[in-house]
Amino acid sequence: MKNIYRFPSLCLFSACLALFAGCARDPNDLEPATYPAIPEVFTDAFSPGLNYAAFGGSDVRAFDVDTEVKYKGTASMRIAVPDFDDPAGAYAGGVYFTNTGRNLSGYNVLTFWAKASKSATIDLIGFGNDLGENKYQAAIAGLPVNTNWEKYYIPIPDPSKLTAERGMFFFAEGPEDNKGYTFWIDEVRFEKLGTIAHLRPAIADGMDVSVSAETGSTFTMEGFVTANLPTGVDQRVETSAAYFDFATSNAGVASVSASGLVTVMDAGTAVITATLAGQPAQGSVSIESTGAPVLPQTPAPAPTVPADKVISVFSNVYANVPVDYFNGYWQFSTAQVFDAQVAGDDIKRYTQLNFVGIQFTAPTIDATAMTDFHMDIWTPDPIGPSTVFKILLVDIGADGSFGGTDDSSHEITINSSQLASDSWISLDIPLANFPGLKSRAHLAQIVLSGDLPNLFVDNIYFYDDGGGGADIPSVAAPAPSQNPANVLSVFSDAYTNIAGTDFNPNWGQATVVTQELIAGNNTLRYAGLNYQGIQLGSNQNVSDMDFLHLDFWTKNSSSLNVYLISPGPVEAVRALTVPTTGWTSVDIPLSAFAGVNLADVFQLKFDGNGTIYLDNIFFYKEGSSTEPSTAATAPTLPQANVISLFSEVYNNVPVDTWKTSWSSATLEDVTVAGNAVKKYSALDFVGIETIANQINATAMTHIHIDVWSADFTFFGFKLVDFGEDGAFGGGDDVEHQVNFNMPATGQWISYDIPLSNFVGLTKRGHIAQFILVGQPTGANTIFVDNLYFHN
Repeated sequence: MKNIYRFPSLCLFSACLALFAGCARDPNDLEPATYPAIPEVFTDAFSPGLNYAAFGGSDVRAFDVDTEVKYKGTASMRIAVPDFDDPAGAYAGGVYFTNTGRNLSGYNVLTFWAKASKSATIDLIGFGNDLGENKYQAAIAGLPVNTNWEKYYIPIPDPSKLTAERGMFFFAEGPEDNKGYTFWIDEVRFEKLGTIAHLRPAIADGMDVSVSAETGSTFTMEGFVTANLPTGVDQRVETSAAYFDFATSNAGVASVSASGLVTVMDAGTAVITATLAGQPAQGSVSIESTGAPVLPQTPAPAPTVPADKVISVFSNVYANVPVDYFNGYWQFSTAQVFDAQVAGDDIKRYTQLNFVGIQFTAPTIDATAMTDFHMDIWTPDPIGPSTVFKILLVDIGADGSFGGTDDSSHEITINSSQLASDSWISLDIPLANFPGLKSRAHLAQIVLSGDLPNLFVDNIYFYDDGGGGADIPSVAAPAPSQNPANVLSVFSDAYTNIAGTDFNPNWGQATVVTQELIAGNNTLRYAGLNYQGIQLGSNQNVSDMDFLHLDFWTKNSSSLNVYLISPGPVEAVRALTVPTTGWTSVDIPLSAFAGVNLADVFQLKFDGNGTIYLDNIFFYKEGSSTEPSTAATAPTLPQANVISLFSEVYNNVPVDTWKTSWSSATLEDVTVAGNAVKKYSALDFVGIETIANQINATAMTHIHIDVWSADFTFFGFKLVDFGEDGAFGGGDDVEHQVNFNMPATGQWISYDIPLSNFVGLTKRGHIAQFILVGQPTGANTIFVDNLYFHN
């Protein structure tokens, strides 16, 4: 599980500025008539005029110049990401900027090389953050890095805009699995590459969406571009709105500014579209304005938790504690708050919400005896795939003051799968899900943020669910080991789940359903269970399956049953043993569900009582194929474009050995559907050599290999070039390994890998070794066919 951080402000780090600033300039010279077209950002040192500033809240020690680890030259940029609870800062983040603009209009991509001390995903990395307006910002969200140096590309959405750009580079990264690590950046520069192609702009996540709004409502358009990189990969780049030229079909209904701010003017319909550098952007926003405020048609569900187990901040059902304010109008907050009523029920209405603070300090709240936090929310805003809603709880400690040494806080994110438009959503969140909240004895703030500018809230309270304060597992459910090829999954992080499944259909139940992260694993939580259904995304034929598997955990349930249901409805029940001591895993024979049409299952149901955690709900069949029954797909490239080592389709070059003496694997020559195949079992690593007839692949662009395994969780492929001396260890050897985590099992995988992905393989004239790596170490088997280079 990775902690995701917000980076709302910047804090200039004077020590870094003193150490890492470029040459100072006279203030009178900071506005020249033209700006220099300097492409370099960092190549062994800061380029002229470059400065560094750390993001506010980050570890200001995170950045340094490293002369030991570098891709090229004498130095690189080293970023030390802190651990989750590091008092020096919660994450690593900062910006590299110039006081004087640069003319970058002659370039089309920012490039850099990067590696890390372990495989990781950098939260955000890009350019255009200049400590000011950040007008032309562009970034990649979720950049994967590993322990090998690789070149990365951030295409510029529209270079013509960057005639006076000061934001050269920025990054923001939090710990992975709560642990810090180190990554390095080198050779950062802007380039003009002919291999950046097919740039495609988009707004509104590339979709045509409809928005219900009212007069006076505002929201900001967001966009991105996708471009094809030299690696052949399509890369998405998140961009600021200023790159786009927006248009409205009806300015009388909705206007749109150059910065993408949409203002609803009157009742009617207007469609917002955009272009980028003259190219139409995919996606649009159709605004249906009623002219009057859009309100919920019904009140939020009335809470049923006994009053003696509740500390209420805002609800008509309970006595509320004193609240300082429901909107502190903090700096940079655009939120407005209004009192509203729906069917006599008081609610709070927020508009233009980016973030808002609810504060209660006289007195603070002591929630040490509470187990959960509750809030009902309603929004008219559309919910897209990337829409999130965030809740931050803040405890100011025993000293009772903000900014003291005993403050603590934690923010959780509600993703789009748990949100909906035009309906009340009841959020019940275990306080144990706020691990950064070191104390709950002096709670003082609730901060709401995210992507819902129009939000109605009700029934904000803390409560004790009766579970004795330990109503949450401390570890995730056991990871299932069934072969994915033999599984039909309803809910599990380990498998692909049935698409479109509704985990909380409205069957009139009282159960409160949430999805929680338990040790980084998505888990279903049923609070106050009476009964609860699961509506599968489509009717399923499970007649060839043998078992229904599920993992469950409960401390306070005295009754729990699971039902399988086919149309009619026809249902059959199986009782489960509760309460549990830790996680209980059950495999229920499908024969136990007598009467149910297993060829047409469309629902599951649970009933009972208490708070239940569920995970890994899936059907599976026993046994698994340990070898392929069909041959790999036959290649179709012409022989003239191929150098083949092993394939029945081509003439193969001589190979010295298919298993070197230093290999750790067992080799068998087998046939699959009449086709010759190499089988490697008990595989750790295996070497294949062509030393006597080294391969010149300089004219080739790709290497291809077909692999099948029933049990590998990792596959690595290394190429080694012995250099012009033709000998191993001669001083001119080069090599590189490409890794594939969690590859598909039980099917042929055709890896067609650009040789440019082997970045450490800087020459390809004397390729002499091919090394295959598998995991679990010494406990996996792979079948190999069609190993060849091609162009």
